[in-house]
Amino acid sequence: MNYLIPRLFKCFRYGGLHGHFSQYGEDVFLHKFFRGQKNGFYIDVGAHHPFRLSNTAFLWLMGWNGVNIDASAEAIRLFQLVRPRDLNIHAAIVPSFRAAESPEIEFFSSRDIDNSATCDATLASERGYSHSVKVPCRSLRSVVSDAAQKSDQNFDFLNIDIEGLDEPVLEDIEDWAIKPRVIMVEIYARTIREILLKPTVLNLERQGYSLVERTGHTAIFLKHSM
Repeated sequence: MNYLIPRLFKCFRYGGLHGHFSQYGEDVFLHKFFRGQKNGFYIDVGAHHPFRLSNTAFLWLMGWNGVNIDASAEAIRLFQLVRPRDLNIHAAIVPSFRAAESPEIEFFSSRDIDNSATCDATLASERGYSHSVKVPCRSLRSVVSDAAQKSDQNFDFLNIDIEGLDEPVLEDIEDWAIKPRVIMVEIYARTIREILLKPTVLNLERQGYSLVERTGHTAIFLKHSM
């Protein structure tokens, strides 16, 4: 291991060391796509942590601000500490029809900040989660509507990672007040061909998006009009 420190020094010295916060390097794509854009607006659904496994940490470091939403009260407490200029919302994001039925939903997790936590009871059972708490819930459409009224910025980036409800919350994107330039959403599939047939992909294509990348479980969409 005595070789490690001098090699790391050379990486720093000659610009060869690059880091990322995202689970699968999604923010490497964002770094390249938004290169040089010092101001921007994001909405991070299932934000989890200000830095760990975060797809927005790099954008925040660049000077961006936005909305962070998570069903974990502890996660939102951390966002309030680290990103006080952002709007940090303690809520579970659910499909619009579910939000209309009740203002609360069961949230299953194994610890205070858990990247596998879910509001999908079936998925929670599969993962062996028995602990749950009632948390506020709302639709993504309502969050976007509020953001459109309060912000004069363009909607640059939407990230969705909410374990089992990722795709359903996008079903009514046609009715959103504003639409993001880039969408990242977890879509589980074994092959690219299988992904291309997913209802979410077909729905986003109808709204002017193209699937341009996939890294890990994350599908990356760009709006055509850029």
